[in-house]
Amino acid sequence: MNWYPESEETLLYRGRVSFATGRAAKVEGMRWFRDEGGRDIAAELPGWPRGPVYTPRSDVVAATNKVAGGLVKGVAAALAVAISAVSSANPDLPGGGGHATDPAHEVEDFPVLVAAPGTIARTLPYQLDPDRRPREQLTELVVTDRRLLVLGVDALGGLGGVEVLWEVPRTAVASVVKHAFGGGDLTLVFADGSRARLDVKDGVNTAIQLTWELCPAKRVELGELALKKLKLRAAKFEGFWESVVRDDGVAVAHQVKVINGKQYRTSIIFYVTKWVELPNA
Repeated sequence: MNWYPESEETLLYRGRVSFATGRAAKVEGMRWFRDEGGRDIAAELPGWPRGPVYTPRSDVVAATNKVAGGLVKGVAAALAVAISAVSSANPDLPGGGGHATDPAHEVEDFPVLVAAPGTIARTLPYQLDPDRRPREQLTELVVTDRRLLVLGVDALGGLGGVEVLWEVPRTAVASVVKHAFGGGDLTLVFADGSRARLDVKDGVNTAIQLTWELCPAKRVELGELALKKLKLRAAKFEGFWESVVRDDGVAVAHQVKVINGKQYRTSIIFYVTKWVELPNA
């Protein structure tokens, strides 16, 4: 059986999500679960099965891997440039990968859950961890006008049904961080100070959407100048803009197209920092 919102509850988003994964050379493919002092707490999380124990790579190994990976990425980048040159995409707008804003937690380490005992983040389900969840299951984040949920769904699209693994009211979320490093990464900061870094599989546009929806303090108002500049660069259709500030202080925006009452977000990301006044959040 599928999951549906309650009567008079509005579904705003539903899509695949998991705990984020390290991207920098020393922590690539890794993640950690820590308390506020940096101690590993994976073994203390209630109901969690055992998972792999990671150790950051040495500088030498990381550098070697980076060189090897750079050769492959160089070829891919050349192809991307060629494709971009042919496409009509805005040349001001590269992808959402960005650079590490917090090297201590994105390059040297990669904690995806930071939580003191008894806090909300410790209640998140282990199925969000790709190293621990069953192979036949995927996890989805649901956002409504009332609450957030994590669903367990059949990875093969079969008859396994949908299981509600976790839920909290929206008031439990105090803030959201849209990360520059890893386009689809965002961190939910809960009201008790605990936090979790998630990888939104739908990518950077959805990360912007969720930050805009869940954290009004991170919204960026597009004034007359910004709208004038964007009008020259963006497609022309009925809709509106969602713009937020990332953790590196860069303001990003995308268009939301409205057709027959349904919203569709364009894939192009616009960098609008120089045209706006950033929020103090």
